[in-house]
Amino acid sequence: MRLDSIAFNSLRRRKAKMFFLLLGMTVAMATVVTLYSITTAMNRELADTFDEIGANIMVVPKADDLSISYGGVNILASADDVNKLTVNDVIAINTIPNRENIAYVAPKLLGIGVVEDEKVMLVGVDFPYELKLKKWWTYEGDKPYRADDLLLGSRVARKLGKKPGDKVVINAQEFKVTAVLKEQGTEEDDLIFMNLLTAQTLLGKEGELSFIEVAAYCTTCPIEEIARQIREKLPHAQVNILAEAVKARQEVIDRFTYFSYAVSAVVVLIGMLVVMVTMMSSVSERTREIGIFRAMGYRKSHIFEIVLTEAMIVGLLGGVSGYLLGILSARSLAPAIAQMQVQIPWNLLAGGVIILAAAALGVLASLYPALKAAKLDPAEALRFI
Repeated sequence: MRLDSIAFNSLRRRKAKMFFLLLGMTVAMATVVTLYSITTAMNRELADTFDEIGANIMVVPKADDLSISYGGVNILASADDVNKLTVNDVIAINTIPNRENIAYVAPKLLGIGVVEDEKVMLVGVDFPYELKLKKWWTYEGDKPYRADDLLLGSRVARKLGKKPGDKVVINAQEFKVTAVLKEQGTEEDDLIFMNLLTAQTLLGKEGELSFIEVAAYCTTCPIEEIARQIREKLPHAQVNILAEAVKARQEVIDRFTYFSYAVSAVVVLIGMLVVMVTMMSSVSERTREIGIFRAMGYRKSHIFEIVLTEAMIVGLLGGVSGYLLGILSARSLAPAIAQMQVQIPWNLLAGGVIILAAAALGVLASLYPALKAAKLDPAEALRFI
C-alpha cells in the first residue's frame, strides 16, 4: 500500500482529530490572509487618496525674503539670479534615482498683473500636469489648454465680473476666460491661472519659475529620500516635505501593519502548537498501528513519512479553506477596521503562497511527533496488540 494512501485513510478514520487539525490551520491562515488583505488594501487606498490630495513636496528658492503664501508654504516674491528656479530644475528633478516614484512635477510662476486698473495675482502653470495634480478641482466651463486660456478663481471672477467665455485684458494683452473654479476656500480663489510659457513672456521672466510642486506615489515612496535627492540636484533650492502626508501614512498604515504582523505571528504559532499537540496525541493513540506497520517491514523513514504526509494534507486543506475564509472575512471587516471603502480582490498568487505556507507549517509542526513515531520500538508497540 502506498504511504500517501495510508496517511489519507488514517485521517479519514480519525475525523475528530482531522477536524481539530484543520480548524487550527484554517484559523491561523484565515487570520493572516484577513490582516494582509486589509493592510494591502489600506496602502492602496491611501496611496490613491494622497494622489488626490496632490503635492507632498514643495521646491522653492533659498532666500530670506519670502513673502507670498501658496498652499500653506511661503513663496519667494523676488529672488536674486543665484537662487532663481528655472525650467532646467524641472528636468533635474526628473533625473533623480527615485524618479519612478514621482507622479507629477508641476512648475509655477507667480507675478502681478493689471486688469482694468486692478492688480491681480497671476499664476503660470502647466495645465495638463496642474489639473492632474489638483484632482479635487471642479470648475464651470471648459478645460483650459490654449496659450491664451485662463482659469479664474471664484473670488477674482466675481470681483472682475467675469464668467466662462468672457475676454480679459491683462497687461495690455487679451485672454479668454475658459473656466472659473468653484469655491475652494483657499488663496486659489483669488488667483488667475494661465499657461506657464505665456506667463513667463507676459511678466518678462522667460524660463524662470517661482516654485515647483512634486507629487510622489505614496505606497512605496521614501519621501524623505526623494527630498534628499532633489536637494542634491538643486543646491540653490529649499525642499519642503508637506508633513501631513507623511504623518498620516505613518500613523494609519505603519501602526496597523506592525499590529497585523504581531497578531499574525501569534496566531500562526498557536495554530502550529495545536497541530503539534494533536499529532502527538494521534501518535500516542496509534502505537498498536505503528507496531503492526513495523512488524510488516515498514522502516522508520516510512513511519516518519506517513505522519508528515498527514500533516501536509491537513496543511494544504487548511491553506485553501483559510484563504477563502480570510478573503471573505477581510471583505466584511475591512470597512469597519480601515474606516474607508476598500476593495479586496481575489489574488491567486497570494492564495498559492498561503496554501504552500500552510503545508510547510503543518509539516514543521509535525516534525517532533513524526520523529517520535519513527523511533517507537516495534517490540514495545506489539505489546498493545
